[in-house]
Amino acid sequence: MLPERVRSKGALEPAQMRELPPSSGCFACGLDNPTGLQIRFLTDGKAAYGEYVPKGSDQGYAGVLHGGILATLLDEVMVKALAIQGVAVVTGKIEMRFRHPAPIGKKLLIKGWVKTKRRNSFAAAGAITDQHGQVLAEAQGLFFPIQKSPSSSMGDQSDSSTHRSKTS
Repeated sequence: MLPERVRSKGALEPAQMRELPPSSGCFACGLDNPTGLQIRFLTDGKAAYGEYVPKGSDQGYAGVLHGGILATLLDEVMVKALAIQGVAVVTGKIEMRFRHPAPIGKKLLIKGWVKTKRRNSFAAAGAITDQHGQVLAEAQGLFFPIQKSPSSSMGDQSDSSTHRSKTS
């Protein structure tokens, strides 16, 4: 079971948060990516948060969000949690647990936080809940720092070599 701080209810309170800059071409957060999820991520300085309402085109089984999209959401929110600390990373490993089906058309709340910093890696965790606080999916990941190129920033990583590689 996740700690109480993860099982938040309701929507985000933007007045208490600051927005994390998106990466223009990113599938998860890129506002310039017309086929992407276009999620706006926020932070309270300790964790990363997002909201997403799955579309019909995101489904696996009828009415249920595809597990690959859930994995993408969790990967992205954990990477954003590390970005809060000024660290650019690639994903090394993700371990997921799917607890309940995530319905299409219902708002999902996404949260990611850093668990530990090791010598050459970071451990982070994330959870997706429904609006009532029920955990639908959760993950833990191992992430490795990368060097950002001088022309990129966490806010605009249109050069894919500076963005994380999830499946390659």
